[in-house]
Amino acid sequence: MANPLIDDVLNSADIVDIISKYVPLKKAGSNFSWCCPFHSEKTPSFMVSPTKQIFKCFGCWKGGNVLTFIQEIERIDFRDAVKELAKIEHIDLEKYDKDTKKFAIDSDEKWKLKRMHAIAQSFFKAQLQNSQEAQNYLKGKRKLTDQLIEQFGIGYAPNKNFELIQLLRSKWFTDNDIVESSLAKKFDNGDISSFFRNRITFPIFDIMWNIVWFSARILNPDDNPKYLNSAEHKAFEKSKILYWLNFAKNSIREHQKIIIVEWQMDVLGLAKMWIPVGVATSWTSLTDEHIKVLKRYTENIYLMFDNDQAWQKATQRALKLFYQQNLFPKIISIPEPRKDIDEISNEENGKEIFEECLKKAKDWFQVLYERLRASLDMTSPVDKQKLINTLFDVIISVNSLAIQEHYKDVLAKNLWFAFEVLNAQFKSYKANDWKFQVLQTTRKQEQQQHTEKFQLEREWLYATLFYQDLIQKYIWWFERTENFIKFSELLSKTDTDNIFSKAINNNLSEDETKKIEELTLRRDQQLESFSDEKTRYQHIIQTLLPLIQTSLQLGLKNPKISAEEKTELLKLRRVL
Repeated sequence: MANPLIDDVLNSADIVDIISKYVPLKKAGSNFSWCCPFHSEKTPSFMVSPTKQIFKCFGCWKGGNVLTFIQEIERIDFRDAVKELAKIEHIDLEKYDKDTKKFAIDSDEKWKLKRMHAIAQSFFKAQLQNSQEAQNYLKGKRKLTDQLIEQFGIGYAPNKNFELIQLLRSKWFTDNDIVESSLAKKFDNGDISSFFRNRITFPIFDIMWNIVWFSARILNPDDNPKYLNSAEHKAFEKSKILYWLNFAKNSIREHQKIIIVEWQMDVLGLAKMWIPVGVATSWTSLTDEHIKVLKRYTENIYLMFDNDQAWQKATQRALKLFYQQNLFPKIISIPEPRKDIDEISNEENGKEIFEECLKKAKDWFQVLYERLRASLDMTSPVDKQKLINTLFDVIISVNSLAIQEHYKDVLAKNLWFAFEVLNAQFKSYKANDWKFQVLQTTRKQEQQQHTEKFQLEREWLYATLFYQDLIQKYIWWFERTENFIKFSELLSKTDTDNIFSKAINNNLSEDETKKIEELTLRRDQQLESFSDEKTRYQHIIQTLLPLIQTSLQLGLKNPKISAEEKTELLKLRRVL
C-alpha cells in the first residue's frame, strides 16, 4: 500500500467512531472504556484515547491504532484493514498510484485465490439461468424467490468436467492455481476436472466480502455426499469463517441475538421468515475461533440443529468451548415431525411456529442432560454414572463458580440426589481429572503472568506521571506534592538507566515513548475517577509504594549517591 493512502485513512478515521461500531464504549474521563472484545473480562480494562487515536487493553495487552484494531477484530491482514477503513471513510482507492497498487495485488497469492472464486461465482450464476432443472428445484421444491436467490448469490455447477477450468485457464490461471483453489481436483495421471458438478452452489464470503470458498448441495437425491465443501487454502480457514456472517453481522448487533444453524438452506429458511440473524457452520464443527468471532457481536447465542445423532456427538465439545468463553447459549428445539428450519419456513404460519420455538429455547446444559438421559438406561447405575461424568466434564469448563454451583444443583434435583452427595462426587471427579488439572494449571499461569506484568508496569506507570510534567494535571501543587516531586527527582539520580529516570530527564527512545503514551490511558483511567487531587495523590502513593520502597533501598546502596543526598531521600520518604 502507498503511504499517502495509509496516512489519509488514519487521518480520516476516528478511532472512537470505528471501535464504537464493535464495542459500546463509555466515557471515562478524557478517554473511553469498556470490556475488552479480545478476551473475557468482567471489569473494563480496554481503553481508547480520542486525542492520541490509540487503544490499549491492560488485560490482554493488545493495543495500537485504528488499523491495528480492525486487523484484530476482523481477523484480516494489514492490506485488507486499509481497504476496509478506506471503504468506511469513502476514500477512493483508484487515485492512489494505480500501477504500484496493481502490481502489489497481482503478486498477492491470496488475491489470486479470491479472484478465481469471483470468476467461478459469475460462472455458477450464469449456469443457473441456463438450467431449468436447478431453477425448478430452488423455486419449486425449496420455494425460494428470485430476490432470495440473487441476495444469497446462489448458482449452479453444471454436470461438466472442464467448462469452468477452461474459463479459468483463459484468464491466465495455471492448473496448479485452479487445483489449489479447490475448484478442481487432480487425478494420479495429472489430469484435472471440476470439483463441483451438478450441484447448487452457495458462495461463502470472508468478513471483507471476498468469496473464498463454496458449499455445494446435491441436485440429484441419489448423489453423495449431500453437501460438498471446498478444501482449505491460503485465503480460507474453515475454523474462522461462518456462512453468511458478513451479511448478518449488522442485524446481529441490532437485534442482539444470533442463531447458529447447520446448513445454508437453514439460513435461507430464516431469511424467508424475515429473521436476518442466522449463520451456518456448513458441517464444520464449531471451533474456539468461531466462538471468539461470534462473541464480538452478541452474547445472546441460540443454536438450532437437526434432530439427529450427529448433533449429540458434537455438542459436548462445543458447549465446553462456549463455557470457556463465558457464553451460555440456548437450544431451539424443532417440533416434530419437522426436521429442520427449512421445513418450518415453508409452512404457511412458519414464522409464528419459529417465534414460539424461540420463546421456549432452553439452556444448552438442560437440553444436553435431557438428550443424554433419553439415550441411556437410568435404571442402570453404570449408565447413570456415565451421564453424571459427562455433565461433570462440561461443568468443569465453566469459569464462574456460582454458575458451576447452579448446574450442580440442577443436576442433583433432576437425578433426585442430595446436593452434598453430588458435590462430593464432583470434587472427587475434579481431583482425578487430568484435563481439569491442566485447565487449572493454565489458569494459574495466566493469572501469575498477569500479576507479573502488573508489577513490571508499576515502574512505567510511575514514569507516566512525570512524562512531560503531566503530574500537575492530576494533583496540582500542595506541600505533599512538592515533597513527592523532590523525592522522585532525587530518586531518579540513583539509577539513570531505568525508565522512570529517562522520563524525568526527557531521554526516552521512540519505542519507550510509544509505550509511555499507551500507559497514560491506564493512568487516566485510574486517576480521573477521583474527584480531588488529594485523593488522587493517596491513590498514587498506595499504588507505587512497593516500587518506591524497593527503589529507595537500591538507591541507598548506590556508592555514587552522596551521604547528604541519601539523608535527604530518607527525610522526604517520611513525609510522602
